[in-house]
Amino acid sequence: MRFFTFFCLILSVSVCVYGQNFTENEKKAANLHNQYKFEQAVGIYNDILSKTTDSVARAALESKIIQSENGKSLLDFAFKPDVVARETFARGDFYLHYPGFKDGSWVLTPKSLVADPMGGEFPVMNYLSGSEKLYFSAPDNSGSWNIYYTVKINDTLWSAPIILNENITSVGNELFPVVSPNGKYLYFSSNGHYGVGGYDLYVSEWNEELSDWGVPQNMGFPYSSPANDYLFYNTPDGLYSIFASDRECAADKMTIYAVKFENMPLKKSITSEEAAKIARLESAGVVSVSADGPDQAMGAAVIDDDSEYSNAVDRVRKLQQQVADAIAKESASRDLYNKLTNPDDLKALERTIAQQELETLSLQNEVNAAVRELQTIELELLSKGIFVPEVNLGNEKKIEETEKVPTFAFANMSMGKTPELNVEIPEPEVDLSFRILDTAQLIDIKEFPDGLVYQIQLFTLTRKASVKALKGLSPVFERRTSSGKYTYSVGIFDNYKSALSNLNKVRKRGFSSAAITAYRDGAYMNVTKARALEKEIAESAVYQVVIVGYPDSLPGEVLTVIRTSTEKDIAKITDGGVVKYVIGPFGKADEANILATAIKAVSDKQINVESLK
Repeated sequence: MRFFTFFCLILSVSVCVYGQNFTENEKKAANLHNQYKFEQAVGIYNDILSKTTDSVARAALESKIIQSENGKSLLDFAFKPDVVARETFARGDFYLHYPGFKDGSWVLTPKSLVADPMGGEFPVMNYLSGSEKLYFSAPDNSGSWNIYYTVKINDTLWSAPIILNENITSVGNELFPVVSPNGKYLYFSSNGHYGVGGYDLYVSEWNEELSDWGVPQNMGFPYSSPANDYLFYNTPDGLYSIFASDRECAADKMTIYAVKFENMPLKKSITSEEAAKIARLESAGVVSVSADGPDQAMGAAVIDDDSEYSNAVDRVRKLQQQVADAIAKESASRDLYNKLTNPDDLKALERTIAQQELETLSLQNEVNAAVRELQTIELELLSKGIFVPEVNLGNEKKIEETEKVPTFAFANMSMGKTPELNVEIPEPEVDLSFRILDTAQLIDIKEFPDGLVYQIQLFTLTRKASVKALKGLSPVFERRTSSGKYTYSVGIFDNYKSALSNLNKVRKRGFSSAAITAYRDGAYMNVTKARALEKEIAESAVYQVVIVGYPDSLPGEVLTVIRTSTEKDIAKITDGGVVKYVIGPFGKADEANILATAIKAVSDKQINVESLK
């Protein structure tokens, strides 16, 4: 008995140590992940996973592996932004320091839109008086914060909140929606989409053909990081991109970064070491002395803002700006000259242009003299062993190419008054799926959906049909024809195949003459033409591979197949209590089918290719 007790004691100690090793290894992997050493983190996580049997622990580890795998992919398409400024503010109201938003436009989300706005960390929205459409975040029934919008109906009423489509909505939270001024791009933060941990930044493009938002793309490194990244915003002047992150600050703080706007940033593969350095997003305006240069370090000195050198730099910059302004005036005068026809006006403008040319030439001479003076001061400082930071004055360019150098400053706005929005009460949702019930369900025609759909037409009568005559079919739609007759159709089917598979069920209920009909945006359409349109839509669709059957995690062999076959995103979602892994999007069905076939070779689970349109 004592031997058994001793054995149990040893076993319990072993289990305790074993668990401690797991915790230490997980911490080590997490630290490597946060240092952008994703490859090493994946190795440790996989080792822990191979020794873990607990389903909850495996699911958590699998999620971390996916995030590290995502991190590896992001580093293959990274870029180094030109940082203009950075400053740290209180976490609770960091958004009040974004330049470009109007003062007072940030408000607490009205209770008419959010039942419990204070239930989230950032219960705010950007509201501009006069807006016709408002985007905001609000919690759903599960507690996840999703993005909704409301549309102004009239001066006193707004539409019931409408949740954005399944492309945008995730099992996590979506916060800080910002739509570009042209309405083509939606930026937001999420911790539920494909990412590297915490909140990442995403952009979705408006699809004109579908009149809806497309599949969001992670904005990539260094905007997205293993930390929390929020509120991406391009300033109205088109000069800067701004976002916030807690990657290098205390828990109650947030750092806002302003970088030069890049319409088509050059992306390339970078190493973990490069990523860690770039992620700090140090402002180009901060002068740092390298330890590799001992002479510079010894001779480095702080140059006072009122020094002769600083004054000379300011003089050159001011003169260059004056030249740029003068050239702009001269260009405007020349444009006007090409539009005038009156001879007297043309002669007067010729004299003005000649005078402007002389003024520009004089300013150019002043700039050249000021640059020579600055160079003399620089040489004198260097001869004294004083390190002078490099200043880009643009004097290597021609004066005609001199551009206005913008200045950047963070804002200090105040919160606005929460608006009182009168929102319409939403009508209860109607189940439009085909069913056979004890009592038929008759639906008002105004519930008819947009897009291409099929129905099964039952009959046409000269008078209204009774509910009993519909024999439990649901949902049934009643239409009044131009001749005054009543036509009854059942079901809403997304494709012809689905309608066809239910046609015999309807006929066996006593509707032997039932036939398939098609509608597009509520208008009748010939079935043959509808099938051709359906094929055209299918060929232009976006596809994804969906894996079902792994409630805890994807096994290593499946992950290996995915990563060696594609660089597409992997997302873990829960749909109706079922865990699914989604890979995509793919532009062609063949691409998705190739991956699905490869996964099926190493998996006996359910692997499907689904269309997103």
